[in-house]
Amino acid sequence: MQVLLSRLSFFGASGNSVIENYRRSAKDVMCGLLPKSPTATSNKTASGLIWVSEWNSLQHPVASAFLAALYDLRKFAKSQADYVLGSNPLKMSFLVGYGDTYPQYVHHRGASIPVDGTTGCTDGFQWLNSTKPNPNVAVGALVGGSFLNETFVDSRNNTMQTEPTTYNSAVIVGLLSSLVTTSSTVKSFG
Repeated sequence: MQVLLSRLSFFGASGNSVIENYRRSAKDVMCGLLPKSPTATSNKTASGLIWVSEWNSLQHPVASAFLAALYDLRKFAKSQADYVLGSNPLKMSFLVGYGDTYPQYVHHRGASIPVDGTTGCTDGFQWLNSTKPNPNVAVGALVGGSFLNETFVDSRNNTMQTEPTTYNSAVIVGLLSSLVTTSSTVKSFG
């Protein structure tokens, strides 16, 4: 715990109440992620994915894992990244284009409409409701993810699970980048 507190010290000098509140909040979040912490969260799937919300369920574990990576809590960060990339009961990567199995019916207009398709205001519905996989792969898009019971319905109309968002996709880039480096991110702030 002392190591964690020292790593959190880069947030700023004590005395600045706003910065101190952020530091305290970050410490509380990190302590909640550590499995042996007295304040460890029990809000997880059976496979260990942090669970907060059914809608776009990956936003919270990916953001938490990125923050954990900044504090060099790599084991936790890696566990969440591994789940996203296919180490889950479905053996599915939720990062489109990564691995052998990933969502084929991403709720994304650019992925679901053929390049030569007519794209007026209402023309897109024929592809939204199509039973064919997307003609274009939205490589690098992170979809919403599985439900708490670790099921996933790969359907364009299932926006809770198949819609990619920039706030997911951007954070997964930071998380994966932080996990491939061998240096401590926190040390670089010192």
